[in-house]
Amino acid sequence: MFRFEYFDESKEKEWDDFIEGRSINGTFLQSRRFFNYHPKDRFKDVSLIIYNEKNNIAALCPACEIEDDGKRTFYSHKGSTFGGIIIDKKHYNARYVTAMVSEMKDFLKSEGYEKAYLKQTSDVFSMAESDLFQYVFCNAGFKEYKELSTYVDYSTYKEDVISNLAQGKRTNVHNCIKEGLVVKPLTKDDEVALFYDILCENLEKYDTKPVHTLEELLEFKNSRFVNECEFFGVYKDDEMLAGSMMFYFTKASCAHTQYLAARQAYNKLSPMTFMYYSMITMMKDKGYARISWGTATEDMGRYLNMGLITSKEDFGSSYCNNLTYVLE
Repeated sequence: MFRFEYFDESKEKEWDDFIEGRSINGTFLQSRRFFNYHPKDRFKDVSLIIYNEKNNIAALCPACEIEDDGKRTFYSHKGSTFGGIIIDKKHYNARYVTAMVSEMKDFLKSEGYEKAYLKQTSDVFSMAESDLFQYVFCNAGFKEYKELSTYVDYSTYKEDVISNLAQGKRTNVHNCIKEGLVVKPLTKDDEVALFYDILCENLEKYDTKPVHTLEELLEFKNSRFVNECEFFGVYKDDEMLAGSMMFYFTKASCAHTQYLAARQAYNKLSPMTFMYYSMITMMKDKGYARISWGTATEDMGRYLNMGLITSKEDFGSSYCNNLTYVLE
């Protein structure tokens, strides 16, 4: 029923047109203009284009080849948060999805892969729920891993934003307002660089660094993703106390906090709480249906960071799962 071909650069426009125009669960994070910010030799790209019987694109699967536990592995593209099967509305039914997953298993086996790792787009960034994929993958023998994520759903939120917050968070917000804290967009490169310093300072305590370099963030802001990302800072007078980088998924009407960070020296004032509150308010005013905070789990969902999830719950958050499917 389906034909599988590896992606090559001549199909770049077709790929992006499908992701951005036709797919129900594709985002700019799976577009070639996103992948292309990585150096060409960073990943061995083995992404698939899946054609139907009429030779039209039915689905895409962004992927790279890695070795995992000594096994040759077809792995959701490591250059993006999500990979998995990106599909259009016409082919998202039980008949097509069952055949597609079954035939993809056969194709990967025939190509010599010993393991497959597929991380599907989260429902909060999709135009359709993933229940059908969940059933078909599990029925086809894939093991399912769940990472717990949180988001604010404005349709279930009280109109007065602050009334949705836990008492402690409301107190923090009121204190920040009394201290004269304000939030404004970061439009200049040196402002983004200052936010990046705060972000690196935050991550040092975990002995890690941001996924993206400052140069990459500036490229996103100034050329590659002018409409899909935006930076904000919390200021007291002229000093930046906290900041955030937002991704905008307009098709799914969801804003996402890619990065949030605050200066450690101001923890007592809790500018991070003010940042969360401000982003909730601003994204609501921009007309988004949801704002996503990302996952609160590690090790493919096996470990739940209780402090992190509790903090996000205090903003009146809802829950969703990021789903990964693994087959050996």
